[in-house]
Amino acid sequence: MNKEKHYTDSLYYELLHTAKCFQMFGVQYFTAKNYPVTIDEFAAIDVIYCNPGICQRDLAKLILKDRSNTGRLVESLENKGFVLRTLVTRNNRPIKQITLTQDGENILKSVSNEIREELKFVHDSVPEEEIEKTCETLKKLQKTLGKSLITQI
Repeated sequence: MNKEKHYTDSLYYELLHTAKCFQMFGVQYFTAKNYPVTIDEFAAIDVIYCNPGICQRDLAKLILKDRSNTGRLVESLENKGFVLRTLVTRNNRPIKQITLTQDGENILKSVSNEIREELKFVHDSVPEEEIEKTCETLKKLQKTLGKSLITQI
């Protein structure tokens, strides 16, 4: 007899559940370590490091936050001395480019190293090849779904 699939048996559910588990782990870890940044601020710092001079709108897309929440994150990071915003003109429009300060780079490197160590248990329980294959599959799904979205992420 065919067993009927339910929501909790779906890929969608598994993705959301895994993402929430990682988010909860991150929040708990950052809180326990008393880092000077939140997990969301850390994600923004990482994206800015990989994309120096990024504007707030593009940053919002990459960290999966709306522009107003991203603005608050960037303002907080600027107040903490981890990022600088510089007004430039692009296509005859003023935009603020965001770059990391040396303090921002330092916090990124130190926290990244600690997180890598802390997450070793994940890599020990799932072989690297499986993680890479899963990432490839997720990118294919994102590309496929992205084609049918009205608003692009």
